[in-house]
Amino acid sequence: MVNRMKFIDFLKDRIAYVIVYFISISLVILITYLSVTMKVVDFSLSNVIYAYFVSTVIFIIFLLYEYSKVRVFYSHLYEALNSENIIEEVVNVGATRTIEQQLFSDILKKVHKNYKGDIYKYEDIQKQYSYFINQWVHQMKTPVSIINLMLQEECTAECKEIFDSVGEENEKISQGLNLMLYNARLNEFNHDFNVEAIDVLSILRKVINDNKKLLIRHKIFPEINGESTVVQTDKKWIIFVINQLLINAIKYTSITDKERKVISFNIKEETEKIIVSIKDNGIGIPKEDIGRVFNTFFTGKNGRKTSESTGMGLYLSKRICEEIGHRLHVESEEGNGAEFYITFYKSKNIFKL
Repeated sequence: MVNRMKFIDFLKDRIAYVIVYFISISLVILITYLSVTMKVVDFSLSNVIYAYFVSTVIFIIFLLYEYSKVRVFYSHLYEALNSENIIEEVVNVGATRTIEQQLFSDILKKVHKNYKGDIYKYEDIQKQYSYFINQWVHQMKTPVSIINLMLQEECTAECKEIFDSVGEENEKISQGLNLMLYNARLNEFNHDFNVEAIDVLSILRKVINDNKKLLIRHKIFPEINGESTVVQTDKKWIIFVINQLLINAIKYTSITDKERKVISFNIKEETEKIIVSIKDNGIGIPKEDIGRVFNTFFTGKNGRKTSESTGMGLYLSKRICEEIGHRLHVESEEGNGAEFYITFYKSKNIFKL
């Protein structure tokens, strides 16, 4: 079927040959017929048919010869069209037998060369950008740490409220710097991960401890349900994911007017997987937004209620989980909080994707 389509395409490109041929042969036969008729010589219909037959045979031989010159070239183009690596396949179209093919091949190679050059240039720009972001974030973390140390010094009751406010804003700066740093590192994820056996319970305790000031400030009570369980993951990246989910839960739980604000961490082990969920009793996610919460820069209806929303935390968390072979999804009902689930597959890790 494919060979038939190649030949049909070949004929389409040479339809003018066919038209010119039949016009020319018809004119020749017409002239011959008129010449014979004028001399009153019998010129039977069989002679006309014979002339057409001989001319058609010659023309078919000519078409087959032309097709033989482009058959291999057409085959390579069809293979490239059905190939996943279409650029490399198109450039390596094989031997050429006509000037047209050679020109086409030369153009493709030149375009590919320019394309490669642009790719290398933009990769270099991206590497320089990532390096700059890494350096800048690390430089900014120093004054953030110094401010935190200064805020821990004793102060009078009058300035305590101011210090607490400065500390809160300083934490927002620190969280923003972390978002920027991990976003830059994510583009080179393959060079920056280490999968190992990690106790997920210890990870949850660490994340809660790192955010204890924020939890105390908003009077939110964290609780852990479940036993110590080992999962295969990257410690640094999964801490970032759980930290983002906790910060997100704190953000949307703190603005509720409920008397008891709780964030629950639940560990559930099944035959093929381990599920860690983070559940809050905050404002929840509207039904129309729940399918888009992991989109880049998406803040939605809830994001308009807090000025700190960037739409990047959940997006990065989703991407990181996908990179290391975990699943992240959410269930929520507006007004009744949200629950984010991280699924760790026992038979699937970064080396078995």
